[in-house]
Amino acid sequence: MQVAICDDEKIFRDKLKEVLIEYKTSKRIHMDIFEYSSGTALLSDDKAFDMVFMDYQMPEIDGLETARMLRAKNSICSIIFITAYPQFILDSFEVQPFRFMIKPLDVDKITGAIDSFLHQQKLISPLIVIEDGEQKTVRAQDIIYIEGDGKYCWVRTATGLLHSSKTVSQVFDILPTHCFFRIHKSYIINMYCVESVKENTVMLNNGEKATIGRNHITEFKQAYMNFVKNFYVRF
Repeated sequence: MQVAICDDEKIFRDKLKEVLIEYKTSKRIHMDIFEYSSGTALLSDDKAFDMVFMDYQMPEIDGLETARMLRAKNSICSIIFITAYPQFILDSFEVQPFRFMIKPLDVDKITGAIDSFLHQQKLISPLIVIEDGEQKTVRAQDIIYIEGDGKYCWVRTATGLLHSSKTVSQVFDILPTHCFFRIHKSYIINMYCVESVKENTVMLNNGEKATIGRNHITEFKQAYMNFVKNFYVRF
């Protein structure tokens, strides 16, 4: 998911970016965040954004004109206008905005808007596990690891262990790619659940250990370093 913040006030951009980083960390989703201080700067970038937080009052060209030009480029991004001038809302309907928010920043409304967007786009979808004929719903972010069991697999969550009728490969194909890694042909881990890595061993946050396959060690360590860099909040 690619998100743009377009606002000429750096303090506001910093605050909004902090909210977005905390959101993606808590929800365990992939979100790349890009900042722009003007509509001109945003329009000069060819990235395909999923969501744009757009200020209305900006130098050079305002937020509404920027949105018009985005739409002219066939951009289908969801635009959230954030403004101190609510009177312009009626004028903005022509660019089909996703939400309107009034400054100052309201964290609950920001996170609520992203929740709504993700559910509409089906970017957060629960997994269905069939165990002994019973259908059970499991959120991907609650999975600690998946372990192969022949043609089936075990799904370990913080609250228990489920036996799935699918193979490890079948489950891996439907998991979020940014945080799940196959450390062995029969073992997948959620990198959000890694407490530490030492040589070829991963310590998970439920106290269990997992061994990294010899052919996966270098690739996993690089992937984990990139994951920590991109998805963890540093203090």
